Amino acid sequence: MKTSGMAPCLGVKDTAASVAFYERLGFTAAPGSDNPGDDIRMLMWKDAFAFMVYNADNLRQWLPQLKDASTGAFGMFYLNVPDFDAYTARIRPLVGVIKEHSDEAARLFYFQDPDGYIIGVAEEQEW
Repeated sequence: MKTSGMAPCLGVKDTAASVAFYERLGFTAAPGSDNPGDDIRMLMWKDAFAFMVYNADNLRQWLPQLKDASTGAFGMFYLNVPDFDAYTARIRPLVGVIKEHSDEAARLFYFQDPDGYIIGVAEEQEW
């Protein structure tokens, strides 16, 4: 599986209930992180990545800018790029960086657009 160009990540009240709902609609789910404490799932449609669901409380901890957002009305988007370093170097002067993260699984670069939507830049991956 390959990540898509823009990946929605929805904050949900109950990750297991959301996954069960989408599985009934024909989606399949996979863990969204190697971290067992990270309550996030990737949902696929016909073996292609569709979007992620992330426990709302975990998402609010991850991105405190979302602390006052109502579940069902918040989330973030991931922009997957082929060259993380080149892209983030190019856009860094154009955006207000709100968070950067790096570990063995991924490097992430978050900013807000003019309307307050949070975009996380990640390097394209294949599983």
